[in-house]
Amino acid sequence: MKHFSLTEWADFVRGVVIPEQRASMQKHLDENCSRCNKTVQLWTSLAEFSRQETAYEPPAGALRIAESYLLPFKLASRQGRALQLAQLTLDSFERPVLEGIRGFDPIPRQLMYQLGDVVVDLRLEPNPASNLMVLAGQVVDAQSQEDGLGLAGIPVSLLSKGDIVFEITTNELGEFQFSFERAENLELLIGIESSALLVLIPDFDVGAA
Repeated sequence: MKHFSLTEWADFVRGVVIPEQRASMQKHLDENCSRCNKTVQLWTSLAEFSRQETAYEPPAGALRIAESYLLPFKLASRQGRALQLAQLTLDSFERPVLEGIRGFDPIPRQLMYQLGDVVVDLRLEPNPASNLMVLAGQVVDAQSQEDGLGLAGIPVSLLSKGDIVFEITTNELGEFQFSFERAENLELLIGIESSALLVLIPDFDVGAA
């Protein structure tokens, strides 16, 4: 019994074989060739998976996290540091606020991140008189947090949508500050010894201010 090749069965499933050959291959299947029937079932499953994969839309949050690693990963590799994602441990916008309070003046957003003993304390505040925002922060070693001293001379990069917006180093108290036009997809890349700490900043909700 003549068997057809894997490539021929792939074309058969995709519907790209000429009518004469398709008729011959279909006759072969109708003769209950178990080997070729299994091959067709395999290619059919793969074709269906491919169609579903093309139509699949990943969650926006997952897509942003994946995209957010591209530039930081390149920068971290260039610096000889391992990229690590900091965990958000505090977001003031998730706390209940009395009704009507946010309707007056823009409220600063307090954020706190941690990775191991390193804590990053942030304050994100819009300027109501302009399109500017201020991001102030401090990088602290949690073990010495009671001393009020941060990590001095630490490089901090502000990133947005795959671009470097600003680069700065922390002062003697571990503090830093950026002033910039309102932007989305903000990230901080903080170099600490052999690690590059990645901080994903939630977009500032204009309607919440």
